[in-house]
Amino acid sequence: MYEIKVDYAPAYELITSLYFYINKDRLKIYELGTEWKESVDAKLDPEFKEALKDKRMEVLHRLSLLVHKCPGNRTPGDFIEWLKQLSPTEMYDCMLPWARAIPQDMGDLQKHFVYLFTEWNEQYFKHIDSSILKSLEQDAFEKSMLQKQINPVDLVELSTNGIRIEADRIQNLLLVPQCHYSPSSIIDYYEGFITCLYPVGLDNNAPFISKKTIHFFSSLSDQNRILILKSLYGKQRTFKELLNITKLAKSNLHYHLAMLRSAGLIRAHHTSERVESYSIRLNTIPEVQEKLLSYIKGE
Repeated sequence: MYEIKVDYAPAYELITSLYFYINKDRLKIYELGTEWKESVDAKLDPEFKEALKDKRMEVLHRLSLLVHKCPGNRTPGDFIEWLKQLSPTEMYDCMLPWARAIPQDMGDLQKHFVYLFTEWNEQYFKHIDSSILKSLEQDAFEKSMLQKQINPVDLVELSTNGIRIEADRIQNLLLVPQCHYSPSSIIDYYEGFITCLYPVGLDNNAPFISKKTIHFFSSLSDQNRILILKSLYGKQRTFKELLNITKLAKSNLHYHLAMLRSAGLIRAHHTSERVESYSIRLNTIPEVQEKLLSYIKGE
């Protein structure tokens, strides 16, 4: 059984928000709508937007390893200054074991990301609602308290809303809250180590039903997804088995599974870097039904 460290720092969300922005057009499931994309696009400098097309952005999410190693409060400003002062060797050491797979010059990569993080912070991140970061910090505190009561595998499943990591070769897992990529998680596997940036919905106290609840019911609005749930009742199934049952194309099945998983209706069982099988989460249904009834009744 692996050990979990729950961690929070504003610099994590700095990276996650930028990662979401550069991947926004590829994602099919996300809570931040098109209005967010349009408003951010309008604010960013054209030269900076051009720099974000660099292929080196593919390694961006891996830089969470650097936040984990950064000392102090790890605000965006503190993190950027610390990153700027690292030597290429120190940066390499901070990103082990993954750094061995980086084909680029580490010094050049460092300068590139110092520039990107500085501009992203100035043009977008420093202007976000401060309550977002407070909510993430509070959620990390709650998860760290819960860590004392349930086992690591269950804590990861609860935090990610259905990702169950049961890999024997993993010794440590870093659990970090994030909101921009919600309702999805960002998971990276290293040698014996996993980083898991899990989603936190930020509208639970709003005077309307939460996006998480809306997404739950939206995920049930397709007959193929209902068939998937029916086929998973009482039995774990592999992706191949679900392909045979649904007769869907692989890309379509991936999408339907992602909808159900992000809604918390199914588990994705990880015993390696890939999902090995899926199972149903029956406890989610009455929980969401209760929330909907409470909203309708005005409670």
